[in-house]
Amino acid sequence: MNVASIDTAPSTKRWSANRLLTCLVLMTAVSACGGKSDGKSSQVVATVNDEEITVMQLNRVLQSTGASEVTSEVTKRALDALTSEELLVQAALKAKIDRDPAFVQALEQSRRQLLAQFFAERSVYPKTVVTAQEVADYYRKEPLLFANRKTFRLTTFETGKSDMTAAVREKLDQVKSVDQVRGVLDAHAIKYVTQMISVAPERLPLSELSAFANAKVGDLFINQQNEDKVLLMSVTSIEQDVPLTLERAKPMIEEYLRNSRNKQAAAEYLKHAKATAKIVLSEKVTSPKYAPAAAPAPTAAAEAAAVDVSRHKDPVGI
Repeated sequence: MNVASIDTAPSTKRWSANRLLTCLVLMTAVSACGGKSDGKSSQVVATVNDEEITVMQLNRVLQSTGASEVTSEVTKRALDALTSEELLVQAALKAKIDRDPAFVQALEQSRRQLLAQFFAERSVYPKTVVTAQEVADYYRKEPLLFANRKTFRLTTFETGKSDMTAAVREKLDQVKSVDQVRGVLDAHAIKYVTQMISVAPERLPLSELSAFANAKVGDLFINQQNEDKVLLMSVTSIEQDVPLTLERAKPMIEEYLRNSRNKQAAAEYLKHAKATAKIVLSEKVTSPKYAPAAAPAPTAAAEAAAVDVSRHKDPVGI
């Protein structure tokens, strides 16, 4: 089980009717600036070294901010971001970055991802709306996430999977406290890394919610981290948290249910597509001795991007 924090905010911010109306008013106002009659000029909101920034670009940035209201300050910050980006783009083109093989490869990868994403959104994902009844049903189904929220204080022990022998498992099944867990590991000379963490219910795997809902201090949960690591989690304290009402939880539940539908629809589509496609894997890749080339060390920017992306993966709970 991975107890790392999972951002449960919606991955895509949607505009309300008021925000969309504000944007349309902004577009009209910008188009009217300067009194020029040609369509192209009326869509230009700024120029950077004679390169134009358009209303469409501005609106994309405004939409991505998720601001509840498009004020002059919000618009100013959006334009500043666009002009900064344009300066960097111009510098990159001058340095011929667009001809760099690594850039061309990354561009092609982005193109492939966008093609797959757009196709899935238009032709695979269900178009039906998540109903109020579905939201209410999920709310009642998972009280630990909403009406009966609890925060769990855990002491974790990360150790090797090979250390979890039948004898060790048998002893761990009998423990009732953190000290007893530590005693079992020490008695079998098992090396481990321990830490104390506080976990909200939305950070737990969905499959573990019912078990944690009935957990008591001293209970132990054992979860495989990966092929080599196992995480032991001993409950040291349980605190009642502020309940989340149905009204407040509704947007999160809707987002989760939509994501679940989309994931299921994509899996069904790909199952059929793979069954009818001609797919041939290289013998080199399928060989037990095959090892892919080592990836280059990530840059600081790449690591930051990876962290940001990890926060927007499909949630395992609300």
